[in-house]
Amino acid sequence: MIQDLCYHNTKSGGLGFWEPAVSKPGYSRFDEGDLYMFYLVGQLKRAGFTLAEVESSVSDILEDGDALEQTVRAKARMLHDRRAEYDGKLAALECLADAVAAQPTERLFAVMEAALVRSVERAIETAAHVLDVDAKVAARVRMGLDRAVAWLLGVLRGDEDATGCCSECPALVGRIVELVADGAAPTCTAAKQVIWDIAHKVACGQVSDADRDGADDVRGSADVGDAASRFAVCALATFLSEAENGVPIELVFGNGSFAFFAQAARACVADTDGCR
Repeated sequence: MIQDLCYHNTKSGGLGFWEPAVSKPGYSRFDEGDLYMFYLVGQLKRAGFTLAEVESSVSDILEDGDALEQTVRAKARMLHDRRAEYDGKLAALECLADAVAAQPTERLFAVMEAALVRSVERAIETAAHVLDVDAKVAARVRMGLDRAVAWLLGVLRGDEDATGCCSECPALVGRIVELVADGAAPTCTAAKQVIWDIAHKVACGQVSDADRDGADDVRGSADVGDAASRFAVCALATFLSEAENGVPIELVFGNGSFAFFAQAARACVADTDGCR
């Protein structure tokens, strides 16, 4: 680091912006001021500043004004973006890891299931930040979205009983396919009604009678309150904002259905007071 700071002709492209207290050919002597500078540069490098950024950052620290604040904020944004990027890559790796135990013919679906389930978790967390609802409501909506994911995967796998989780699924599919085929606007009343109907089913948890016997704490109900439905719509809109979810949805509902769903869900969100 000392070589890079004080001399240009180094392998890593020295800066040569700092002169030692005493410098002679083949010899340098450093005083306390130099040591302070080396300490400062060490802190900058630990904070993620590259060698090329060091000189201007040192100037920002030693001078008056708001340059240092702007530099620190810019670096923080960059590091947060990088961390988000790596978090996303780690999450994708976890989805692949979930497929390890599956049979080769099932691994694609295992990866898709893991990715969709994680998307549901993100959707619930986002909706919970936007709307203040009871934990049981959030759990019920999560259950509903998880069952919707299971239904999607069942259809893609060709399971004959894929519609068993919801007797109304075939009718909902038919309504959506018809609206998309007719070129209906996603913001039209009929399109938004489909979203609200789906949200109502999701808010019920889409729990079968067998599930309800052992899950009283997240039990669905035909009488779902407005708050639960709004929460479900908000979660749906978030789920539909993730582009990769468009693949399984379009495979089931047809070309153009994902954009239709996403726009219709956003329109429903805009119609509510507490979910924007």
